Amino acid sequence: MKSFNLSHVVGGGLLALAATFSAPVLAQHLHEGDMEIGVSNGVLQVLGDAHTHGITGYSIFEADLGDFAGGPYSTDDPGYDSEPGTFAAGSIINYTALGSLSFWNGTAWATAANNVSLRLSGNLGEETSWTSTGISGDVTGLLGQAGSNGQIHEHLEMTAVGAGRTAVGAYLIQLQLTGDGYGASNPFYVAINRGLDAASFETAVHALTSPVPEPSTWMLLLAGLGAVGVMTRQRKASAAA
Repeated sequence: MKSFNLSHVVGGGLLALAATFSAPVLAQHLHEGDMEIGVSNGVLQVLGDAHTHGITGYSIFEADLGDFAGGPYSTDDPGYDSEPGTFAAGSIINYTALGSLSFWNGTAWATAANNVSLRLSGNLGEETSWTSTGISGDVTGLLGQAGSNGQIHEHLEMTAVGAGRTAVGAYLIQLQLTGDGYGASNPFYVAINRGLDAASFETAVHALTSPVPEPSTWMLLLAGLGAVGVMTRQRKASAAA
C-alpha cells in the first residue's frame, strides 16, 4: 500500500511536532474511507465507520460510484483492510450479502426501482447482485486471503446495472463478513453515492442515523433482519447435522 509521507510537506524539524499532535481516527495503514477488519475474542469486527445506523446500531460505510476506472457507475471502495498479525496466515475471509437494494430519491430511503441492481464482484469471480426483491447470483463470495504476515487488504468492485442506474441518488446495501475459525461480524451497510453532491449525499447518510425511521424504512429494516435470522438458523442446522 502507498502511505502518506509527512516529510513531503513539512521539514524534518516539524515532523516530530506533527507526529506529537496528530491523532488519526483510523490506523495509519488505512486509506481514507477504508474499512478495518479486526478480531475480538475470535469474532470478526468491522471498524472505522463514520456513521452508525440509528435503529440497528450497525456500522455505515460510504462509497461513490464514478471514482473508479471502470466508469461512471462503478467503484472499488470501501477498501477492506487489517493490521498485520490480525489473522492466522492463509485465513480465508468471505462476504455474505443480506437484505435488498434501497435507494435514496432525494427525500427518503425506499426500495430501489425494478430496473436497477447493484452488483458486487468477488475475488473468485462471484457475481452478487442486490435488487429490489433481494439477492440474486452468489449470496457469498471471497473477500480475500490473509498473507504470511496475517494481513488483508482488498478492494471489491461494485457496479450499478440496468436502465435505472442513471437516476441521481444513493444506494444502500448490507453485508456481513465470515471466515473459517472466526465468528461472523455484525452486519454492516455500505451507502453508495450516485451523482449527488457531497452535501446531499451526507444528508442521505444522516437520514439513516435517525432513531425514528419512516414506515418504508421499517419495512426495509425488517426484511434485512429477517434475512439475517434465516441465515443464522441455517448455519445452526448445518452445524447440528
